[in-house]
Amino acid sequence: MNRCSIILSIALIAALLPLAGCNSQTVRTAAVETPNAALEPIPEHLLLDAGVDIFDPGIEYLEEGKSLTTPSVRKAEGVHAAHNLTQTLQRTGNWGAVRIVPAGQSETDVYVSGQIVKSDGETLTLKVTVTDAAGNKWYTRTYSDKLSQYAYDRTLRQEQEPFQRLYNDIANDMEQYMRRLQPSEREKLRVVSKLRFAQRFAPDDYNDFMEVDGRGKYTLKRTPADGDPVMAHIDSIRIRDQMFIDRLQDYYANFNQRMQAPYDQWREASYHDTKELRKIKGESTARKIGGALAVIAGILAQGSSSSAARTAGVLGIGGGAYMFKSGLDRGAEARLHEEGLKEMADSLGAEIAPHTIALEDKTVTLTGTVDEQYAQWREILNEIYLTEIGQLPAPDYADPQQ
Repeated sequence: MNRCSIILSIALIAALLPLAGCNSQTVRTAAVETPNAALEPIPEHLLLDAGVDIFDPGIEYLEEGKSLTTPSVRKAEGVHAAHNLTQTLQRTGNWGAVRIVPAGQSETDVYVSGQIVKSDGETLTLKVTVTDAAGNKWYTRTYSDKLSQYAYDRTLRQEQEPFQRLYNDIANDMEQYMRRLQPSEREKLRVVSKLRFAQRFAPDDYNDFMEVDGRGKYTLKRTPADGDPVMAHIDSIRIRDQMFIDRLQDYYANFNQRMQAPYDQWREASYHDTKELRKIKGESTARKIGGALAVIAGILAQGSSSSAARTAGVLGIGGGAYMFKSGLDRGAEARLHEEGLKEMADSLGAEIAPHTIALEDKTVTLTGTVDEQYAQWREILNEIYLTEIGQLPAPDYADPQQ
């Protein structure tokens, strides 16, 4: 290949590279399906209660300098994901009570924990683990969904969570696993969760009702007798515990409602900015490579015996330098875009961050975070239980402010 051919080849590549950075693809998603709902009511004694923990924000997956979100936003998204899954499970009619449980502290028939692996408005990836009261791990699976440009189109968008398909998939997998359990197995799970709750308050009375192995799996040996007076007290305590958790659902629902509007705005902006960043970075790289090749072609041309080729080479050097600089400028624009989005995310995180709350009733005031309040509540329940069975005098929970 002669010198002119080399120069022409390099120049052609230099010219085509910036165009390659402009190519993009639009992902289209099919219509969202509804989760599998019970065809007929499930008998109450076979309905399993489900507890959903606040999702781990997955902060370890955030790459410093590259991620478009912040830990504060991710923590809020952990509540949002748990709330969406809870609502989805409730709508199916396949479960008993479905609640968000503070830090997994409440014994329940089926327990769901999750972690946010990726969330940028365009793609949501969740890692979900489902276990039951007997310590059996149903499964750990990773769910991911990628939206099309139409997901945030206000004229086409349905009035539902953009990633509802993902939550439906989780609900469907849980339903399929639950359906494989025999009725007797479901009944045993309900007894095991009841006994595990009882063991928290009266371990000496109920530790020998189950065996637990080194892997944390519970085997039911026998069930409490009908009319067991201690169990009657514990049933009363458990009802109060569930009522308190039901009150906490209002907090989570209000929190989710407050964050919904700014979060939707952030997700939509993040969706478009994520795609724009890919385009800008692609163009930046292409321009820098193309500019460098044009400069090389211009330098090679200086050795040509043709004055026209040398003149073209000088122009190529100048044009290549300009193209390389424009690539740097596009890269700087991308960094500015990232910083602007991070500032938006920080602002959103501050707006929707959890607040210290006080839940009051006629007897006690609880303060602190939701987890702290629930821990305090558990201590109070234990004192109530001990009082009811005569081991303590009735505690005075009068509010000093009243």
